[in-house]
Amino acid sequence: MPQRVRLFSTLVTVLLLCACARSGGGGSTAPTPTARPVSADAQLLEMVDQRRPDTLLVDKLLSDPDPVRRARTALAIGQARVQLRYPQLRQLLLDGDTAIAANAAFALGIARDIQAVGALGRAVAGAPDAVAREAAWALGEMGEMGRGSILQGLGEGLSSPVAQSPVASRVPAVRAALVLATVKLRNAPIGVVTPWLRDASSDVVRAAAYVIARLRAPAGVRAIMAVRTHADEEVRQHVARALARSAAGDSLRAPAIMTLRELLRDSSERVRVNAVQSAASYGAALAAEVETMLRDRARNVRVATAEAYAEVGARDVDRWQRAWQMDTLLAVRRPLLQHIRAAGLSLFTDAELQWSQSPDWRVRVAALGNGERGRVIDSALAKRLVTDPDVRVRRMARARLGIRDSSNATAAVQPAAPRSTAPIPRRLQDYEALVHKYWDAAAPVPRAYIDTEQGTITLELFGREAPLVVEAFSRLAQLGKYRNTTFHRVVPNFVVQDGDIANGTGAPEPPFSLREAWSRQRHGRGCLGLATAGPDTGGSQYYMCHSTQPHLDGGYTVFGRVIDGFDVMDRLVQGDVMLQVRVP
Repeated sequence: MPQRVRLFSTLVTVLLLCACARSGGGGSTAPTPTARPVSADAQLLEMVDQRRPDTLLVDKLLSDPDPVRRARTALAIGQARVQLRYPQLRQLLLDGDTAIAANAAFALGIARDIQAVGALGRAVAGAPDAVAREAAWALGEMGEMGRGSILQGLGEGLSSPVAQSPVASRVPAVRAALVLATVKLRNAPIGVVTPWLRDASSDVVRAAAYVIARLRAPAGVRAIMAVRTHADEEVRQHVARALARSAAGDSLRAPAIMTLRELLRDSSERVRVNAVQSAASYGAALAAEVETMLRDRARNVRVATAEAYAEVGARDVDRWQRAWQMDTLLAVRRPLLQHIRAAGLSLFTDAELQWSQSPDWRVRVAALGNGERGRVIDSALAKRLVTDPDVRVRRMARARLGIRDSSNATAAVQPAAPRSTAPIPRRLQDYEALVHKYWDAAAPVPRAYIDTEQGTITLELFGREAPLVVEAFSRLAQLGKYRNTTFHRVVPNFVVQDGDIANGTGAPEPPFSLREAWSRQRHGRGCLGLATAGPDTGGSQYYMCHSTQPHLDGGYTVFGRVIDGFDVMDRLVQGDVMLQVRVP
């Protein structure tokens, strides 16, 4: 690990010094009139990155005349867990600058400062809209400690909470945020949530539907079916998700099935993805309708159908044979074959052999299976592929045979070492370069382009909110690290994930870990997020969301968003190739 850190530190230093030279900054230049504030900003960025609380620095920046700097410092208190300054954050909820107060509310949420519950509740009721929204979100992060304030705000016990509750007169964004906060409670108060399905705002209805659907709450099924034809696409997505058999039960089985039949024909492919997943849970009752979804025009609808097909295919050989013939897409056939093997059906017995002879390495990997439970590994096939010309195929074959590497054919496979959470060592000048590049008022908004075999996705990068993450992503792209990888994880109507720059070889790439950079940017449709394997373990992998995912807010870093190419993102399935990432 020390060698890897030194390698990356040297690389970062060289790259940042080059950036400084191009911008006219850097440690070798003479001090300028703005040197002090830039240095202070750099120290703040260092404090957050290294997670080293510096109360003297915080105090100095909170008294700075620049409101942008004060707002950034308020957020940093929560990001770096500067507990001695949480009382100041509570006071900042009343700051006359909305951005400062809103950042303070968000920071209290990520810090989970339970002593702020009362102040956050008052902010929801009377603070400016942006502050109230963040305060509502923060109450959800408090969990059970925030329950009383959440339920009071939503009008628990009132005959008409949508009209009479304390938040009834607030803007939709505030009402929606408070409704969403209920999903974080140990036992979500579905009876308090369902009245908000009748709100006049799509934002609020969407929030209520999300809570019911995410929790698969039986108590909300009857109410949510009333908004099955709502004009908002995401509302219909949540309706479809909420109608799984486990939630509808026997009493609402018939109307749920009827509603799912409607939603399987919805104009939105994301609604159809959720609908087919719920429809499959009814087995034979909706088997014919689910089967037809294997002909859907949207690739991810067909993938979602294949992934859920075991529930309708059961041991019906004819149905499995029809399903197999409907689509030759590997992302569809792979889960179908997985289900067939798990069920012990003697169908398509030569499929793996045929796949193992494909010129496409992705198909040869699929021949070795996905490690699914109940899968009987063909050791002869694995032994043949252990000498495959593609390292990714060889690695999978070795894993199937229980071999650690090609030089030791008897050693057991060792678990991968966890990613280090140690901060990257940097000089203050490195942070100053990042401040110049991303925090200067005149700094341009960076963009990136993801070229895939399905087309190009254009991204706007959030350099102001997540400078360290954006810089790492940009540098890896400019160094050519993001080339010819595969989208190794695509979950229909959830996320598209890429960035395995080691190409599945197990190489230590990248040799660094990134900290989370939480901000008020949300996980909306098309957001660009930093994939992690635990706190402070970000690296090269990133994801894009097909649809809004509020439960990820405050847990993962959002460092950009799709601004063009949504159709390309929607077409991607697991195994599709990412040709390159371009960052001008």
